[in-house]
Amino acid sequence: MISSIFERTNPINFIILCIYTSLFLVGSYFFYTDEPFSQTAIFNLFQSLSITIASLFIIDFINRKNFLTKSNSFTLLFFVLLNCLFPKLFGETNIIIANLFVLLSFRRLVSIRSNKDVEIKIFDASLWIFVATLFYSWSLLFILLVFASIILYKKNDYRNSLIPFVTLLIVLIIVFTTCYLTDNLEKFYSFFIFSAEFDFEKYTQMRFIVPIIFMVIMGIWSTIAFFLRKQNKSFVTRVPGILIMIMLVIATLIALISENNNMSELIFLLFPLSVILAKCVENIQKVWLKEAFIWAFIVVPYVVLFL
Repeated sequence: MISSIFERTNPINFIILCIYTSLFLVGSYFFYTDEPFSQTAIFNLFQSLSITIASLFIIDFINRKNFLTKSNSFTLLFFVLLNCLFPKLFGETNIIIANLFVLLSFRRLVSIRSNKDVEIKIFDASLWIFVATLFYSWSLLFILLVFASIILYKKNDYRNSLIPFVTLLIVLIIVFTTCYLTDNLEKFYSFFIFSAEFDFEKYTQMRFIVPIIFMVIMGIWSTIAFFLRKQNKSFVTRVPGILIMIMLVIATLIALISENNNMSELIFLLFPLSVILAKCVENIQKVWLKEAFIWAFIVVPYVVLFL
């Protein structure tokens, strides 16, 4: 059974997910593109796969160090399966990289609770957010997560609140200098363009409608169950749990105001949603229901490929 395999944290689980992601990525390439399988295509696939696997490493590290879920691999499983719901995500290298940097930022933010090197962690978290912004402009909204962490961990000393602004100034100076020396100031100015392009035509395509409806239904159901269960209330009241919820809200806001024609902006929803889904499925007592829940996430991506 799938649930029994991922109820434990074994290295083999990580290997299984990496192989599964590789096979799905290659399969989706043939279904979604008409381009020949060239060296460039192989490089792009390898690049997307490498970034996705790196994201899995970071998520696993965050989960183990902060006990976001019990000792299982459900968070990694759902992150992979949610990625597979939108196969074109694998072709958006910039936004995958941006999401990777947002995960790195979150890793530093939740570690503030140790009360060690707080200023450095705030600086690092802010830096990762601003670097992510260079790849995807709307990532800048996650800077709100930094200020939320400062408040929640009761580190709201005015000097800590100034760190993100100092970090922003440093990043701007470095980027401007680089663009100026390479005679490419247009690139520098492009980082300040935050366009919300609403393309409603994509909502007439079943390959977008089906996974969105499925993700929304399962996400809402899991979130409600997440809040209703007594064993999750302590998690929700802890800072990491609150940060997960804030991250989910920010990611939802980005998905609403920034639209691409392939739904790639939804990638920021995947990590917080994966944690919520994992918390939900690990508390399901009936084995058949747990299996059905997981298998639904396995089957739907393949249905989407044929739409």
